Amino acid sequence: MIVKQLNKYSWVFLVAVVVALVLAKWVVLVAILGLALLITVHEFGHFAAAKLFGMRVEKFYVGFPPAAAKKRWGETEYGIGLIPLGGFCKISGMTPEEKVPKGTGERTYRAKPAWQRNLTIFAGPLMNFVAAVVIFFAFIEAQGLITPTLTLQSVVPTVMVNGVTVRTPAAIAGLQPGDTLIGANGVRWTDWTQAQAYFHTNAGRTFTLAYRTSAGQEMTARVTLVANPDDAKLGYLGVQAGTRADRPLPWRGAWLALTGTGQSIALTFKGIWWLITGKISATGPNGVAGPVGIVRISETAVQQHFYPLLLVFLSVNLGIINLLPILPFDGGHIFFTTLEAVRGRRIDSRLLERVVTVGTVLLVTLFVLLTYLDIRRL
Repeated sequence: MIVKQLNKYSWVFLVAVVVALVLAKWVVLVAILGLALLITVHEFGHFAAAKLFGMRVEKFYVGFPPAAAKKRWGETEYGIGLIPLGGFCKISGMTPEEKVPKGTGERTYRAKPAWQRNLTIFAGPLMNFVAAVVIFFAFIEAQGLITPTLTLQSVVPTVMVNGVTVRTPAAIAGLQPGDTLIGANGVRWTDWTQAQAYFHTNAGRTFTLAYRTSAGQEMTARVTLVANPDDAKLGYLGVQAGTRADRPLPWRGAWLALTGTGQSIALTFKGIWWLITGKISATGPNGVAGPVGIVRISETAVQQHFYPLLLVFLSVNLGIINLLPILPFDGGHIFFTTLEAVRGRRIDSRLLERVVTVGTVLLVTLFVLLTYLDIRRL
């Protein structure tokens, strides 16, 4: 155990955890801890790079103070904070006027070359991208790749029905779990994608559905598709395809995790562009989510068993947002450090303080606005 010092505030956190579990709010707790994990991973990137380049790291905490537990190893104090909303890494000499511990010497952040400082800062977002790949890989290997189940009860493969939603066209037609869909109006389907495409493009239309019961009897039924609950433009039958999970070989899983993370990065940039161009309203129902909205989405993701994929997306977003060239984001530090290197001299500390102050005020304002929008959506 790293931690050997416990204080009286530790019990506050423990009681809060017990209360959350008693009130069946464990899902919310998981959502909060997931976000805290991503922030801690981010801070660990800064910590590891700073140690690598010989910078003095005064503190590294999982969670925010006050400390529930802490232990000093060498010159660094490691701790577990009482507030489980992230973590932090305190590197000596991050600001020009900062007082550093005696004996630090040239091991401060600002005494190091620009490239080492930039790599130390970039290591935080980089760890978020690495974490996204690792989480994606673990999810794929644990759950497998989900694909619709095909049966070969006839010459042509047919799609197995795993579930039927009550009071839908499928239920009215008498479909049951275990039945298999064959086709519509004489056209046979060879996979679930073809069947789903037919449903989506025929909202409100009536057709003859061919299916086979679990006992092997081939049947037909006249069915009128209704509007999809999630999108009124799409047709809806009310069945869920049977699925199977295939666990890929590790090398294949690693490649899928890497490409999947790349797709998440591309989707994030596409979402940002849509917000800038007005294709998506930032204040609308599908707009930007704040802390409350993220926890609400996370709660749904936990209940529906795709929370690891949400963590991948959140980790990618955390990495990208932190690279914005605005202080106090990591990208802001990289921008001004690079500017100093190009100019060949330090930027006035008072100017940096003003920039940080303005950036912080904007972030707090944005935080309040997003929280308000989250509550209004609720």
